Amino acid sequence: MKVELMNMCMIHDIDTDRVVVLDKTVKEGWEGLTFPGGHVESMESLTDSVIREVYEETGLIIKNPRFKGFVHWINLADDSKQIGLLYYSNEFEGNLIESTHEGKVYWMDLQEFLNIENKSMSMDDCMKLFLEDKFMEAISTWDGESLTPFRYF
Repeated sequence: MKVELMNMCMIHDIDTDRVVVLDKTVKEGWEGLTFPGGHVESMESLTDSVIREVYEETGLIIKNPRFKGFVHWINLADDSKQIGLLYYSNEFEGNLIESTHEGKVYWMDLQEFLNIENKSMSMDDCMKLFLEDKFMEAISTWDGESLTPFRYF
């Protein structure tokens, strides 16, 4: 089984209750609003990878990212698995860039983000791990066309 490691970070300005969102436009099937993140490179730690990805996609340097859990998708069509490591940070510095190769980047009110329908695939499920302390893991299967409902642990 091929396993791909990815990360995602909820950057939260607690003074304004806003989060950094990325309007992803480049990967078919994953379009919509999401948090910054990306792939873990072969020789980097998991934490270093989320710090690097956030910087590349936002221009912000996050400090002390806290691990919130992981979500994984099992692809039944090719016997592979994608594991997304979820992080949270309310400590950051730098200036937010407006767009990257991934799409537009901006601040959004957290409540607005929670209620908006234009979120990327699985973001509502990821939010349970970001915001609720009762879960650390979510899992779903993908058959090439649709996801099964997530199970939480």
